[in-house]
Amino acid sequence: MQWETDMMQVQYRLYYLIGKDSDVFQREKDATDRALVGNSLTAAGPEHLTVITGTHTGNIRLAVELRRDEPDPPGPQWEAAVDVSLYSTSGRLWLSEWAGELIDTAGNLAHAGSGWYRVRVQARGRDRGAAQGTVQAWVEEHLLSIWPAPPDCDKVHRVTDAFGLHYYDPQRPAASPAYPADALPWAIRTDNAGIRAWAEQLGYDAQGQDRIVAAIHAASLGKPPAEPPP
Repeated sequence: MQWETDMMQVQYRLYYLIGKDSDVFQREKDATDRALVGNSLTAAGPEHLTVITGTHTGNIRLAVELRRDEPDPPGPQWEAAVDVSLYSTSGRLWLSEWAGELIDTAGNLAHAGSGWYRVRVQARGRDRGAAQGTVQAWVEEHLLSIWPAPPDCDKVHRVTDAFGLHYYDPQRPAASPAYPADALPWAIRTDNAGIRAWAEQLGYDAQGQDRIVAAIHAASLGKPPAEPPP
């Protein structure tokens, strides 16, 4: 294990991984909303990852491991376990508390430089954390595993805690990875300035990507409509 602590401070049931140029509060709401209507545990975007805890305020136990490849399947002790893809544009990725306080002792977690990473978030004790709300000594434990890997959809290994099951619906399709501007597949296939302008206007969340890609397909990758898609 590269790093661990019994005093990872969470507030409003949140903590983060953030990149060098990430604005925590700008990205927080989008990622939190996507997590709560998705896998219940985590969601990522360019230079950012949000993790949902059961504990509202106080300390959790957190361990971080940096890997070259995918770890073994999650052990049965973990009540929730989810893999997501995260793109680091800066090659810098830091553990952060809710208020933006970086945990320098954990070091730079983008250990392979800029590019795509897979992050597995594993949690247990979220029900105890939710029941107590505010804690001093930890009752909830998380493990983050981070390794370089191509982008892929979210992979839910399991969600068995009551807190997670309140939000998680296994019938929903797995969320797609959130691409940064210079990594979107459509941006590689076309240099159309209008399409790039739409991307700036719509942003790079999953909904924006779907709208942009749909417009490109409708326009046969070269003849975009006069207006951005509704």
